[in-house]
Amino acid sequence: MEEKRGKEIPVPLLLNQILHAQKYRIMQCMKDVDLKPGQAGCLFILSKEGRLPQKEIARKLGVRPPSMTALLKKLEARGLVVRRQDEQDQRILWITLSEEGKHYIDRIKDAMKKMDDTMFQDILPEEKLLFRRILLQIRENLMTKEEMESCSIHMREKCIAELDEEN
Repeated sequence: MEEKRGKEIPVPLLLNQILHAQKYRIMQCMKDVDLKPGQAGCLFILSKEGRLPQKEIARKLGVRPPSMTALLKKLEARGLVVRRQDEQDQRILWITLSEEGKHYIDRIKDAMKKMDDTMFQDILPEEKLLFRRILLQIRENLMTKEEMESCSIHMREKCIAELDEEN
């Protein structure tokens, strides 16, 4: 009976249900590490890049500069990032992870791994790879490269804003 019911659910509705559940899980994961999703994203970007200007982090997260300023002030107040003005150009603010911020990266990775493990429980590695390939192909079928880039920036900004509001 369960198998039959699953076949009756249209794929777009099924994808919507999955995305909603994933969004909820991400919010829970970030709550567990005492960060909002935008804050975690900022820390993660800094862990990959080392140091970046504030404007570049905002661009990568897809948020507006005023939102980025507020986010960074909160992270700095918690001792997770360090902001320093460029010695040659006072308009540039360089952002780096503090030692405490580096410890949070491990916590974020652990939380996201738990979510990934839950999401792909009882799914073989080959099936996971095939699933990813199929999703990429569907996206390519539905969107031009420009739409994907534009959508990616818009969706990051919207998702981060929604998740931060809910927390």
